[in-house]
Amino acid sequence: MNLYLDAGNTRIKWQLRDGTGVLAQGAGLMESPELFSGVTPTQWRATVRVAVSTVRSERAREQLQELLAQYTGAPVEFFWTESHFGSVQCAYRTPESMGADRWHALIGAWSEIRGRCVVVDAGSAITADWLEEDGRHLGGYILPGKRMMLESLQRNTARVLFNADNSLTDVMPGRSTDECVFHGVNWLMGAIGSELARIGPMPLLLTGGDAVHIREALLRAGCPGESVRVRPDLVIEGLAIVDAAR
Repeated sequence: MNLYLDAGNTRIKWQLRDGTGVLAQGAGLMESPELFSGVTPTQWRATVRVAVSTVRSERAREQLQELLAQYTGAPVEFFWTESHFGSVQCAYRTPESMGADRWHALIGAWSEIRGRCVVVDAGSAITADWLEEDGRHLGGYILPGKRMMLESLQRNTARVLFNADNSLTDVMPGRSTDECVFHGVNWLMGAIGSELARIGPMPLLLTGGDAVHIREALLRAGCPGESVRVRPDLVIEGLAIVDAAR
């Protein structure tokens, strides 16, 4: 069996798979002792390889390898963006500089849609990437994610004081600092949704921790509900496809 990891900037998602499908899965911080609690000792012994899609630094990758070595002796391989995989062609002039998570999400999306679509990964950053009918990647956008926007305001504004754990969801003009901050961030998320809704009738595949918030913004902007699909494991799906082809 194989272990697949989507190691983002903040959290790690993982799935343990064999020829029959997903045996176990989970997510959490690398520092958490519960990260791999869903994997039994028998399953660790039966794991023959570990495949990782990540945007983390070299030091963070080394730490991840050290963590995995505590559980398994299986080889760990990091997968990066390539100029093409099957019909999917990367638009970047230097493909290796594109985040591996975006690349694997595109491959996961192509395996499902086999046509024109937009892939939005709403994590620490929000990325949106376009695929054409023939699998050509047209390019994309990178924006700060919801949490990053809030942290930036906390860190860089001395007198904008608010509760970062608030869960306000309105977009009307606020009447307190908390409301102004959260309604403002929601308003920006809604603007992203409006822009995506303008691109016309095509599937939009959403992944990442804030995928549900982006979906709500898209629906408010008038995007047809049937075209918006939340795919929490899209990066791992693409990673597993690439790994299986090696």
